[in-house]
Amino acid sequence: MQRIDHEGNDIGNIDFFKHEKEFFGTAPSVLSRHDLTKVFYEALPESTKARLLPNKRVATIASNATDDGVIITCQDGSKFETRLVIAADGAHSTVREQMRNLALQYNASLPEGVVPVPINKEQPYLTTFRCLWVRFPSIPSIPTGTTSETHGPGAATQSFAAADTTATGVYERLDKPTKERVRWTQADKEACVAKWGHLLVAKGSTITIGEAYAASTESGMVSLEEGVVDNWSFDGRVVLTGDAAHKFTPSTGAGCNNGIVDIVAFVNELYTILPSSVSAEATARQPSKKDVGAALERYQSKRHAAVVAAGAASGQATNAASWANWPTSLLDRYVVSNKMMQRYVASKLLTASAINTPVFSFIEGEDRKGGTMAWVEPMTTLSRAVAAV
Repeated sequence: MQRIDHEGNDIGNIDFFKHEKEFFGTAPSVLSRHDLTKVFYEALPESTKARLLPNKRVATIASNATDDGVIITCQDGSKFETRLVIAADGAHSTVREQMRNLALQYNASLPEGVVPVPINKEQPYLTTFRCLWVRFPSIPSIPTGTTSETHGPGAATQSFAAADTTATGVYERLDKPTKERVRWTQADKEACVAKWGHLLVAKGSTITIGEAYAASTESGMVSLEEGVVDNWSFDGRVVLTGDAAHKFTPSTGAGCNNGIVDIVAFVNELYTILPSSVSAEATARQPSKKDVGAALERYQSKRHAAVVAAGAASGQATNAASWANWPTSLLDRYVVSNKMMQRYVASKLLTASAINTPVFSFIEGEDRKGGTMAWVEPMTTLSRAVAAV
């Protein structure tokens, strides 16, 4: 990762990608969520694609008649009844809001003396930064594969160049942190460009943020919320994953990665209670709401510390890159660029989360070889059949 300051001065590269290849046998790849989603979607069998319902927006979630599932009502009036709702609907999750309402309704119905269930905060995330993102046609002065950051007081940028397009984000510190949802306007985007348009997109190129914005094929502005929701599930019927459960700044790329790991950990816990998965007893019955609830609690327990740490690291990286104060400015300019320090941090801190990453416990696989560090949870070959869901 190349790094320059607001004046275009070189402040030293970051070699974490190189160290990851040394430790794990392969270097990370940088790709957009759009491209990753496309890969996942195109790998689905046609029978699964046929079951997807695009352009549906959840309006309400209510308990069903038997209280062992929920009824989802969409904004178009369509209704669906299911035993479990999985929220993967982002930082402003409607499902999370409806889960909170279900918990409030449940507590209101309890007789006196019964311990109520915990209630999540209505606004669990705090926004300290906003991001102007720009996608523009790639140019020769920013070669394919370039990763570059611009650091300085008040704002930092990240740029990633692919063969056809280059994506750049400007992370601007707000005057005052807020928990309120903000819908940024075209005027907000233009004001951000007016303030930071002079910054260079990448080391070795003369193109500025303003020029990239003028040439952009796509652009937008979003809040960079941060935080971890206290309770990720309710009554074995609703569960939160990804940005609905925790939200990071994008500086370390940990948001999407942790959302994927959430699904792995969550599915592993569900698998243990599915028919044919672990025991003759499990085969003889469908999992109860209590079984599912316990699995969801185990899922949160196994993921909570990891996402708290990842969120803190992301926030610290964004703070350092935007020079929040003089100590972070000195650290970013004169300490982080030290190669020995980078390798130490990579070996002691960054790898700790990587080597503990869970894998699907019931899918056969082979670990990639060549790194100097072993995975805590290696891929394994299992003899039992995979349960049909």
